[in-house]
Amino acid sequence: MSDIQLWDALRRGNKSALETIYRQEVADLFRYGRRIIDDEALVEDVIQDLFIGLWRRRDGIGPTDSIRRYLFVALRRDLIRRHARLRRITGELDESIMEEKTVTAIDMEMIREENQELRSAQLQKAMDKLSKRQREVLYLKYFQGMDYQTIAEVMGINYQSVRNVASAGLNALRKLIGLLLLWWL
Repeated sequence: MSDIQLWDALRRGNKSALETIYRQEVADLFRYGRRIIDDEALVEDVIQDLFIGLWRRRDGIGPTDSIRRYLFVALRRDLIRRHARLRRITGELDESIMEEKTVTAIDMEMIREENQELRSAQLQKAMDKLSKRQREVLYLKYFQGMDYQTIAEVMGINYQSVRNVASAGLNALRKLIGLLLLWWL
């Protein structure tokens, strides 16, 4: 069943369509949510609320050609809103919980073939030097397999900005990894 058909079945009140969507997407939603908010329980709650809301508002939701894109956009928005609300309620000032801890799968075969521990440590050092936005774009592109247009919709930025951020992130990684290789020699 295509995304359009599955989504239309949900909108018509087919509970098994909701279950199918949940089973197909929950693991990736959870992984993505954990990269936005470092609070497992909060991510789980927001995902559950997202699906409950889908079911309750099924009559009012519009069509989509990409269920994954719709859910990623909604999850990102809901996590940020919920976190902000919790911070206001608790007075929490720790910004580190919002730090996106994305990692990328850039050329993982090369890393495995050569000294994996050394390469992985170098990549992590380089990723830590990227901006949060660069890490998020690269995560969505290389771990979630999203195209640039979908990433733009998920993050709420324009297509060209996504391309620019990805390009800058990849160029920075290449330079940083090169510098780290020289440092190890």
